[in-house]
Amino acid sequence: MKLNIHNKYLVLIRLVAILLPVFFYAPVMAKNFAYQFEPDDLISHEVMQLENISSLGIDRKAINNIPVTELSGLAWDGNKQRLYAISDSGYLYHLKITIQQGKLVKAKVLNAYQLRDEKGEPFRGKYRDSEGLTLKRNNKGVVTELIISFERKFRLIRFNLQGQQLGKIRLPKILRNKQHYKSKNKGLESVTLHPQYGIITAAELPLKTAPKNYQTLYSSKGKVWHFKLSAHRNSSVTGLETLPNGDVLVLERAYNGLFAAMIISLRQVKLSECNQLRQCKVEDRAVLSSVDGWRVDNFEGLTHYQGNQYLMVSDDNENPMQNTVLVLFELNDS
Repeated sequence: MKLNIHNKYLVLIRLVAILLPVFFYAPVMAKNFAYQFEPDDLISHEVMQLENISSLGIDRKAINNIPVTELSGLAWDGNKQRLYAISDSGYLYHLKITIQQGKLVKAKVLNAYQLRDEKGEPFRGKYRDSEGLTLKRNNKGVVTELIISFERKFRLIRFNLQGQQLGKIRLPKILRNKQHYKSKNKGLESVTLHPQYGIITAAELPLKTAPKNYQTLYSSKGKVWHFKLSAHRNSSVTGLETLPNGDVLVLERAYNGLFAAMIISLRQVKLSECNQLRQCKVEDRAVLSSVDGWRVDNFEGLTHYQGNQYLMVSDDNENPMQNTVLVLFELNDS
């Protein structure tokens, strides 16, 4: 529709009113900001096994000319007290977090790097879509490498702690065929390192070859585990973490449009309780719905912190209406 002169000036004034504060404050927005993740009333929720929840926002101010945005994977190194994070855009971040009396009070981005290939060139285009992150330790328990999964160009790659590629990891045969995936943007969203089964990864949505109504975990040692899909429509796997007892904690996100509920689920897949078809028991540990007042967003990163405490992070999609939110929570004994 063609605008008349009056409408043109009105639109211009509104745009200036919206954008001017952003440009004015952007250079000084280096601090965390308060973000209340949990609702005021936790009584009426369907599944809730989380305690001592705390959260904060992380602004987008660039570090080393790299914006802090689209965080999609987390990994915690307790020895160095360092939190590693990756971005969909092929960036690696080192963060220092401050926790006081069991509550998350600060997260400072120390460094940022571009992920680079074996020739030292930054990953570009579909090759840079890094999503899942886990740590590899040497015999002394010191973190020496990062293992990162990629979504669009399906692969697992080893990196040093500054984001330089060290080598590729051979995928299980079924994951090497791109025709098995639901779409080119539903690849290897998550990864974890298991002490018994090696690297475990999962596609965002079940492969076309997977059993109906089941999601699947794939091990680098050839093992597979199937577990029932969430009851929430379009639920997809966005994060994995190995639990101290050897089970796998799965982070799932269900999103069905702007005016529908956003639902984040934490589900425990019991690898030792599977039938002959490798179909395993799964327990919902928490179901967090925006309908119930949770300020959930596009949560994609998950890592164990210490004891029963875990961290997760949301991907802001480079959208000014969304935030990068870091959450610390305690998972109750089931």
